[in-house]
Amino acid sequence: MALGFGLIGCGAMGRELGLAIKNRVAEARLAAAFDPYRPNAEGFCGESGAALAESLEALLGRKDIQAVIVASPNDLHCEQTVAAARAGKHVFCEKPMALSVADCDRMIAACEQAGVKLMVGHSMRLYPLTRRLLEVARGGELGKPLYAFASYFFTGFRQRDSGVWHLNRARSGGLFFHMAIHHIDLFNAIFGQVTRVHYAGGRYGGQARDFDDVGTTLVEYASGATAALCSSSISPVSWRELTFLFSRGFARLHSPWSYLEFGPDEQHLIRVEPQDVPGPDATESELASFTRWVLHDDPPVFAGREGRAAVMVAEAAQQAKERGGPVDIAEQ
Repeated sequence: MALGFGLIGCGAMGRELGLAIKNRVAEARLAAAFDPYRPNAEGFCGESGAALAESLEALLGRKDIQAVIVASPNDLHCEQTVAAARAGKHVFCEKPMALSVADCDRMIAACEQAGVKLMVGHSMRLYPLTRRLLEVARGGELGKPLYAFASYFFTGFRQRDSGVWHLNRARSGGLFFHMAIHHIDLFNAIFGQVTRVHYAGGRYGGQARDFDDVGTTLVEYASGATAALCSSSISPVSWRELTFLFSRGFARLHSPWSYLEFGPDEQHLIRVEPQDVPGPDATESELASFTRWVLHDDPPVFAGREGRAAVMVAEAAQQAKERGGPVDIAEQ
């Protein structure tokens, strides 16, 4: 039996996820889609063949839908996930899970009470090169992870016909919820439990309306490791790089798509390119895992509580900015 999906949000990310369900995920089928911005909904349904739902309630009321993809603006994730759970639908929610830990807890509780599954789409962990990086970090060949530095610079938020909700903190959460949440999640997967978060940043450009366009978060982990995450929306050049120090080596990921280098020293670096790592792409991997989790109870690649852990760091960074000092995180 194929798992029937409904898509909530037909923007760029929703379109990518919806078309993956239609074309590339075994045991899944796309039944219907909803977006309050009618041109997005009509365009996607025309392209995909999905039925156009006139409202969220109409989509959630369809009997041919057993699971939904929530790919709407960030501030809507919590309410739409809770509504889907109450309608008995399993939920795949695009990152960030929500804009507060409290909302993440509401989502988890609603899904647990309804007996449905909840996965958060932290796809960066599943890119071919990051899969290989995780193997290296967890395999112990370079020793214990000690430190990491991530830069995530991009050239600004693109104007869209449906509006630029990304520019409002109340809707997007700001840099560390909307963009750098990828690196937060990856670092959590490598370093484990977070204990303290520091923040420094500011507004230097004119695009972001009410949040910093340059920010740096320093994260301390229970293992003793530390990591720095730097992000900016006003860079003239897009740039992503992650650098790791281990007790017996070094690794560098030049964006999630270009190449990975790792080894014990400069003379013995192994270079890995995406074509060297077999397997499906990140979007197909996460949606296929979610589908198998729902249909067969196969262990998922990640679940709701990992989405919550990433939000906890982003929220602590915002709190550190507001109070002008570090935020301690109790183990939760």
